Amino acid sequence: MRIRALDSIRGLLLLQMTLDHFGRPISYYLYQCFGFFSAAEGFFFLSGFVGMLAATSKQAKDPSQSWMRSRALRIWKYHCITLISLCIIAAWFLPTIAGNFKHIFQHPLESILWSALLINTPEWLDVLPLYVVFLVLGSVLFPLLVKAKNKTQVFLLWLPSFIVWIGALFGLRDAVNSIFPSWIAHGDFDPFAWQFIYFTGAAVAAWWKHAKAESAAPDTADLGAGKSIRVVQKLTPTVIAALAFCFLWSHQFIPLQLPVDFWTNKVHVGPLRFANFFCFVMCIGWIIRTSPAALDFKVTNLIGRHSLDVYTAHIVLIYFWFATPGSIRYHSPWNVLVPIAACVLLWTLSRIREPRK
Repeated sequence: MRIRALDSIRGLLLLQMTLDHFGRPISYYLYQCFGFFSAAEGFFFLSGFVGMLAATSKQAKDPSQSWMRSRALRIWKYHCITLISLCIIAAWFLPTIAGNFKHIFQHPLESILWSALLINTPEWLDVLPLYVVFLVLGSVLFPLLVKAKNKTQVFLLWLPSFIVWIGALFGLRDAVNSIFPSWIAHGDFDPFAWQFIYFTGAAVAAWWKHAKAESAAPDTADLGAGKSIRVVQKLTPTVIAALAFCFLWSHQFIPLQLPVDFWTNKVHVGPLRFANFFCFVMCIGWIIRTSPAALDFKVTNLIGRHSLDVYTAHIVLIYFWFATPGSIRYHSPWNVLVPIAACVLLWTLSRIREPRK
């Protein structure tokens, strides 16, 4: 059973990322509009959270979570077809975007191998490969999270992800990438860092399941059952205040020097960036708990249900946009109307992909 609010949020995030990627002037107002984090964090976290909910519901019929490997294969096919198509378009029809694939053209045979293995990921083609990897890893971790007997076991299963993220903050990715050819494009997302957001989403879903079970258990109030939920509820005002502070700080509405890059870096998910984002997650969770229909929007719900098709199509649209002359791309009304038209096209694609009732 799908949670409509989560599909709606996913759709909102997809539209925000699309508008962000089209660039200014819209991205000036949308990118990291809530603080030191972007829509990408929400997209990865939500994928882990929803994936864990799906794993829990499918556990009885599919204890090995083979659906995750099937999903990973499907995303891998989407990625490869998109990459090959864009390379052909760049080589034969749109040479203005060929620079994004110059390493592939310079090393065609090696590129086939490294691209198929999801090591070489040109710009805007670096997100789907992460999902493939995370789903494959998730097919191992999620069954363990489903079987976890309490919140402590959930924490211990989540802990390795946290440790890897700490390594990412101190150069783990660079050390690993040094073994590959220097011409490879590794993308803008550190997989050792962004896995932390994905698996934290999964761990929160598993943790919340146990917290709700404790709260609903009869005759256990004296044993502290439900304490976790009460603590979260009591923290909500503090979390909202922290979120407001980070919003004001990030947009320099208060006379406080911005933090150094380490704390808010996007590639490696800086500590303050993650903390700010998690406060946002807690606020969204509070809204969904208190008013489930508040974040349920029909238009974005439809888009969220077809996230893979929409995200893949948006990549192609972005490349076409960056192939247009600067006289159009950098001037109004085109740099406002075209991004909006792209969102309408993505919604239309979702309507087409929606099964007939």
